[in-house]
Amino acid sequence: MIGLKKFLAGASPEDFTTKTLGDLFDMKAGVHVPASKISEAASSETPYPCYGANGHRGYVSTYSHDGRYLLVGRQGALCGNVTRVSGKFYATEHAVATKAREGVDIDWAYYKLIAMDLNQYATKSAQPGISVGKIKQVSISVPPLSVQREIADLLDSLTSLQEQLEESLEAELKARRKQYAYFRDALLSIP
Repeated sequence: MIGLKKFLAGASPEDFTTKTLGDLFDMKAGVHVPASKISEAASSETPYPCYGANGHRGYVSTYSHDGRYLLVGRQGALCGNVTRVSGKFYATEHAVATKAREGVDIDWAYYKLIAMDLNQYATKSAQPGISVGKIKQVSISVPPLSVQREIADLLDSLTSLQEQLEESLEAELKARRKQYAYFRDALLSIP
């Protein structure tokens, strides 16, 4: 992380490039799959995860993508959300499959796209939506690849710590509720 601290301390505008999302990613909307073809559980017939506008929808028999991708939700009130996926999966027409080009760290891009709040580029209608063409035009500032990797590593570490804390707090809260219920019942049942 020393490289990141040094970079941030001495960063200048020349260290960053400005590019459009279309310059950084290959982006394409997924393909429709009937709801009847999506299973709730993985099986030998439906082994591949299927993703739509709001993330994981279930499992299907075929895959449309293989590799590391970001999926951007295209439809609905939550359009613009970002999901990180890897391996073989199926992306429906309600998700934009986003593949990083050379010089872009996919994990840095994940955090960057979340921070950009892509929902702001949605159409303002009864059924909000984001067009691939519109988000390809959005410009962003891009640090060198080595810095992208350090940022992603740091944010992944912080995310992991946050998840651990949330799990332990949830367990603590459950224990306190149980304790409360025990004492409430014991104290209120005294004749």
